[in-house]
Amino acid sequence: MSYVNIQERRLPFALRYLGDLMSYRHLCWNLVGSDLRSRFRRSQLGVLWAVIQPLAIALMIAAVWGVLQRSFGYWEFALYVFTGQVAFAFFAEAVQGGQHALLNAGGFLRQARIPFFIFQVRTVASSIMMFMFSFVGVLIFAIGIGHMQTLGPNLLLVPAFLGVAVLFALPIVIIMSVMAALYRDVQHISALFERAIFLISPVMLPREVYLEPQLRFLEYANPIVSFLDLFRDPVMHGRGWDVQDIIVMGAWITGLWAIAMITATSAGRKVIFAL
Repeated sequence: MSYVNIQERRLPFALRYLGDLMSYRHLCWNLVGSDLRSRFRRSQLGVLWAVIQPLAIALMIAAVWGVLQRSFGYWEFALYVFTGQVAFAFFAEAVQGGQHALLNAGGFLRQARIPFFIFQVRTVASSIMMFMFSFVGVLIFAIGIGHMQTLGPNLLLVPAFLGVAVLFALPIVIIMSVMAALYRDVQHISALFERAIFLISPVMLPREVYLEPQLRFLEYANPIVSFLDLFRDPVMHGRGWDVQDIIVMGAWITGLWAIAMITATSAGRKVIFAL
């Protein structure tokens, strides 16, 4: 056994790390399944709550805000808010759920040398599953109100959006999980940050608002604007992605991954002592 360990230490770090990830991949998927089961345990409606909750909020908001948004009909505006709620909930889960990715895994990490990445991927995988349940609800609702786009190449962008969502959420989870383990004040700051992002994002606000000269900078400074565009364009508007949205999201994803790698590398295994 000691001989094997010595031989493994001679391997490059990247290869050892990939080997560790493969060794614990089953733990990751089992934890994702556990997350989903615990979320809906003893619930009569189960995963339907992933659709009912954002849809109910969208219908209530549309009933009030729809009076002000004269450019939308009631059902169209409800679909607009519904899609915004579903996509923003995925981002919020990355921010809030990411904080607990390592804190809740303290028992595992103190007993075995498990890669942090396993628990960070767990958070994103659980969020993606919830997003997919909600997305089915979006499609059913769109069909029900007669606003479903014709099946075409535009809907092929939905799987691509899932890839973008993972690339966008994973570095956020990495950053939040490390920072929350080292500094407990992060949870209070992030709650304020999340609410601020919600208020300046086109979840309820019409997208046209961001074309105003005073607010045009938010198209670049707030990644959720482009994130929601990439989701709504093929699903709600039946069109392809705008080049600007692709560039903005690409820039944000690149920057977030750079910050995530610096954060994770500088913290290292010191996080264990903070759990």
